[in-house]
Amino acid sequence: MDAQALSAAQERRGLAAEVIQLSGPAIGEQLLWTAVQMTALIIVGRLGPEAIAAVGVANQLNWLFTSGFFALGSGTTTLVARFTGSGDRALASEATRQAVVLALLVAVVVVAVAFVFTPQVLWFMGTAPEVSPLASQYLRLSLVASLFLSINTCYAAALRGSGDTKTPFKVGLAGALFNIGVMWLLVYGRFGFPKMGVAGAGLGLIISYALVFCVYSVLFARDVLGIRLTMRGYRLDLGLIRRLLSVGLPAALEQLLMSGGMTIFARLVMSLGTIAYASHQVAANITSLSYMTGIGYAMAATTLVGRSLGEDRPDRAEAYGRMTQRIGVITMTILAAGFFTLGPYLVRFYTTEAEIIRSGAMVLKIAAFAQPAIASYSILAGALRGAGDTRYPLYITFAGIWTMRIGAAYLLVNSFGMGLAGVWVAVNLDQWVRAALVILRFRSGRWKMVKV
Repeated sequence: MDAQALSAAQERRGLAAEVIQLSGPAIGEQLLWTAVQMTALIIVGRLGPEAIAAVGVANQLNWLFTSGFFALGSGTTTLVARFTGSGDRALASEATRQAVVLALLVAVVVVAVAFVFTPQVLWFMGTAPEVSPLASQYLRLSLVASLFLSINTCYAAALRGSGDTKTPFKVGLAGALFNIGVMWLLVYGRFGFPKMGVAGAGLGLIISYALVFCVYSVLFARDVLGIRLTMRGYRLDLGLIRRLLSVGLPAALEQLLMSGGMTIFARLVMSLGTIAYASHQVAANITSLSYMTGIGYAMAATTLVGRSLGEDRPDRAEAYGRMTQRIGVITMTILAAGFFTLGPYLVRFYTTEAEIIRSGAMVLKIAAFAQPAIASYSILAGALRGAGDTRYPLYITFAGIWTMRIGAAYLLVNSFGMGLAGVWVAVNLDQWVRAALVILRFRSGRWKMVKV
């Protein structure tokens, strides 16, 4: 091997090591909260198919209502990464403070409106009469929890932007373990606690998110994380708010389009019956392991690309994006093999209902084929967000979710009678279309010219 090839190989190994070092804790953090959601569904799943459907539809709606919080987090990560790359820690701290206040204001308005209109939204979703009361309980409690979630999201996003993915993982681990324990106590009424059923899972969310908020607030106030955050002397900085929104608004619209499309999609699945919807939710819950892995890699890509552009190294930013995609595709292909071969065993963790086990395992086989596409889309879209190019993922989401996923699912279910299998074939089509479009955008290099 000549000197030039050896140098290139060493550079690739260095890139891979940095990607893994940064993405590892981010993936761990996402998987922790995925584990919480999985555990919640496993715990309430023992209460019957109605409980599974209730938690599933409530989670879908809660994602719709809170999608803007994660978009603000995306804007926070991008700006903090740029400011960190240019060496301006004070501006990174101020951007975080502005984002936290903005997120809380948005959360209060959104949660208040959603809380009032919960019955109407559940009716629109076509929620079955036996499911609706349970879904209403869980949705309203999870909405209260999202007030804390909105701030926690900005806290964690700022740390990732500064290159610290370990602290969000550690705080998330404490919150996840606490959540699982409280949930188990309250759902079943263990050790003298009241037996609250599905509502106990929602109350567990409130308590755990509040705990995470308290831990973050103390850490930021004491300036032990490199970003100091205090509300003393706070003033609205319209310049920073405008910069946050220039990245965050397209990301918010993207999340709104995605979650709105997924809500319409969920309504289509609910029309197939409670058992089909419960099977769908179990399969979606299991495949969230890979989805959240992709999100973890995407967070690393956002930070690495944003920091590199802050250092005026677009070539380095592109190399980070490509390396992260490569590692992510390999990881999620391995997970896909598990979904395909271990489907029935995985579904049995959630329920003993034979029909749900059969349908859920069938869905997992279909879903396995989408995993490399999910990896490519999630990671390269994260790279584009790190560059501030948040409009293009918005266009891709519209093309994928609102045309391929919803349109194809409606056609396959209603015209071809494919039922739940048709729904998940449509999911695959959507994922591959979005992956192809984001790859084309990344290869064009136009994202390197975006100003934030």
